[in-house]
Amino acid sequence: MLLYLLNATAIWLISLISYDIFLKKESYHSYNRFYLLLTFLLGALLPLVQWQDDTTAYSGAFQKPIARVINAKQNIVAVTTPTNTAMNWQQWLLIVYVTGVVIALSLIVVDIMRLIAYYRNGKKSIQDGWTIICTGKEHAPFSFRNLLFVSSVKQYSADEWYMILAHEKRHTALLHIIDLLLMQAARIALWFHPLVYAYNKRLLLVHEYQADNAAAQQPQGYGKFLIEQALLQSAPSLAHSFNRSPIKKRIVMLTRKSSAAAKSKLLIFLPVLLVCIVCFTQNSYSRKPNKTGNFLHYKGNTIEFLAPGKPDSYMERDEVTGKLHRVPIGWPTPPIKVNGEKIYDPFKDTTVVRPVLTGKYKTLGEYILRNTIKEFEAMEDGSYFFLAEDVVVDAKGAIVYFNIEGVHRIGHDTSDQVKRFNIIAKKIDNLLDNGPAFEPAKVNGLPVAFLINSVSAYSFGYNHKDGHDGDVAVKDHKIVWSDADNQ
Repeated sequence: MLLYLLNATAIWLISLISYDIFLKKESYHSYNRFYLLLTFLLGALLPLVQWQDDTTAYSGAFQKPIARVINAKQNIVAVTTPTNTAMNWQQWLLIVYVTGVVIALSLIVVDIMRLIAYYRNGKKSIQDGWTIICTGKEHAPFSFRNLLFVSSVKQYSADEWYMILAHEKRHTALLHIIDLLLMQAARIALWFHPLVYAYNKRLLLVHEYQADNAAAQQPQGYGKFLIEQALLQSAPSLAHSFNRSPIKKRIVMLTRKSSAAAKSKLLIFLPVLLVCIVCFTQNSYSRKPNKTGNFLHYKGNTIEFLAPGKPDSYMERDEVTGKLHRVPIGWPTPPIKVNGEKIYDPFKDTTVVRPVLTGKYKTLGEYILRNTIKEFEAMEDGSYFFLAEDVVVDAKGAIVYFNIEGVHRIGHDTSDQVKRFNIIAKKIDNLLDNGPAFEPAKVNGLPVAFLINSVSAYSFGYNHKDGHDGDVAVKDHKIVWSDADNQ
């Protein structure tokens, strides 16, 4: 969620800065409305987009001796969650967020109640398809769909009444109500985000520019009328108010006509869109590790690995001659530092207090298995094993590096099964890449980076009756859970 908010904020900030520099003072109001709406939606949706190279194969488990996989299973250490009744920081954040949503929603409800009260208590009449509500209150004219609220029709001259009707008809014809409802929903869901309010302010001003153009046949008289209405009370946030936006800017825009050369500024959307797609989606370029020697750069972090030692080896029998020969194995070296800080290994640093998951899952193994049930249950009957190694949790409690060893089946694997293994492995990769937060590991009370050596169904405590301990048993396209696993 934090990564999503950072990416959304970056998209909105870049888009708004570009708008203020190139478009804000131009009279291309329809285009400006399109730009603001589209870039706002891009900021909300692009960070959710994932596009990667689907040819990547996760076949590490097949290329290594099965003895190593079995040995890894025997040496996996579960990261368990101690009983803790105290509320963690995530729960407090959730309470604060929900409280903000309730307050924002309450303010909208208050505005709706104001509109209902005006409608019920006002004197109603029909004119040119509008329902005119004379409220008898001191406020500027405002509309909501085909309802036009005024203090009194009699207080306006014929010219002024024409201006009001032309202005509010323009709001209705351009469906500005859709923009209003979208931004109100955003202000409820993202009440804490200042850029949402910045978008709302700019969009409302563009709405008024568009409506002013329809009403201002005599700019001087219309400008004077705007100034008079600016002294009156504004409308509820769900309605189009005659005086909500800055009057001075609207009067200046009445006579402003952008030059032909200014049309080139409309192209600013294209580089903004390109930058946002490349930099702020979860794509294969932004997630691709870049390794130089013993250092790997991944997602803004620098991981340092232990220098490789003497290669290991195992004995293999030649299928043609039947003779044994030694095959070297270049085991990957473990990570030892992240951004220059030591990564604590529980096998070597016994004083380190392990990190603890803050969500509903007890271990990473459970988090992975519970979120890959659909993929495993699509497999044929059999026992399966997944393995992720060298999971680094930094001092902030975030997963910053991991190594997916793949998915394995006990027995013969068909080509179709291998394809399905890759699907599950990619799902595991995505789950860890967007993994849950931890309470960070600690040494002497201070947060430190930590190495989870291996993660599998074994580290979930998964154990079934008909297979090997730690394997995922599938029968009739259902995972065979033990009683303990279902608790």
